[in-house]
Amino acid sequence: MIVVTLPFPPSTNNLFINTSRGRIRSSKYDQWATEAGWELMRQRPAKAVGPVSLIFEFQSGKDKRKRDITNLLKAPEDLLVKYGIIEADDNTIVQSISANWSAEVTGVRIAITPMQGNAHGSRT
Repeated sequence: MIVVTLPFPPSTNNLFINTSRGRIRSSKYDQWATEAGWELMRQRPAKAVGPVSLIFEFQSGKDKRKRDITNLLKAPEDLLVKYGIIEADDNTIVQSISANWSAEVTGVRIAITPMQGNAHGSRT
């Protein structure tokens, strides 16, 4: 199992904005992606090969806002693909996803379990 902890992600509703030139990434998403990317590189997680199961644990009580937990999955899942931690986020790779709130987590903790028991790379 590979476990990473990232900053609390923006909602899917806040990832892109519409402009006269089309949809572009929001500054909030860009800032999160930069910070989360550095945090991911600092942790140096192994890379999963093939199908995986993902468990997301999001920080509960971050603020008083009501949140839709499923809207928090997209940004961290895309980041895992961008940095090669998982090969893709489509149905050929991500076989299952579980998401829950946790008072024991700051940001989001993601457990990545290779379905075939394969993982390679360095881990600290």
